[in-house]
Amino acid sequence: MILARLLAPVSVAAAFAATSAYFPSRCASPTAPQVDAPVRKAAPFVEKVTGLSFSDTLLTCGKSLKFVGAGDRKKAIIGPIAVNVYAVGLYVDEAAAKATAAKTPDAAQKLLVDSTFTKALKIVMARSVSSQKIGDALLEQIEPCVKGTDAPLDKFKSFFQDMQQLDKENEIIFTASGDTLAVQGPSGSQEFASKHLCNAMFDIYLGDDPVSTNGKKSMLDGFVALCLSG
Repeated sequence: MILARLLAPVSVAAAFAATSAYFPSRCASPTAPQVDAPVRKAAPFVEKVTGLSFSDTLLTCGKSLKFVGAGDRKKAIIGPIAVNVYAVGLYVDEAAAKATAAKTPDAAQKLLVDSTFTKALKIVMARSVSSQKIGDALLEQIEPCVKGTDAPLDKFKSFFQDMQQLDKENEIIFTASGDTLAVQGPSGSQEFASKHLCNAMFDIYLGDDPVSTNGKKSMLDGFVALCLSG
């Protein structure tokens, strides 16, 4: 009887199921672990005159800001001969910028100088320069804009006098948020409570007589493009 059971016919399906349990198919797909796709970051923007780079985002004063444009700052030394001093880039609060719905460079210019949403200018040095010289050059542009106001110019000047030498690729970040201008350098930072100083700082690069014409164009065009991107 035992022999009869051993010799009894077995269906093909049953035989295949039995052998599959011991010899799994080579084509069977093992369960692969789920791996998150890497987040691709935008390539840094390279300012074409100085070759200095600006990241797509900037974390400053606890906020992540979006890059919109940059240009170079030259200094004349003899006649038509000028040297590159630094590159300057503009970063803005992306959501707040889009909410302005600026559609033209003229509209963008007024918004960027006068608005209170968070924005920042990042200077990247193209050569070694005394920090006091940079501070004095900025004050020369700021003073006419804040004459007769409570802008703390002496405090601003002292900050740069106390700063260490600025070497190539050192950075200075000017972040305006509301009525406060925060300045961060290689060796320290300080805040200045003055709406007039905030406006004057951005007027240097975005006003009617900018120190970097290609910088102003790049920043305004980039800001409008960001606003129109939806």
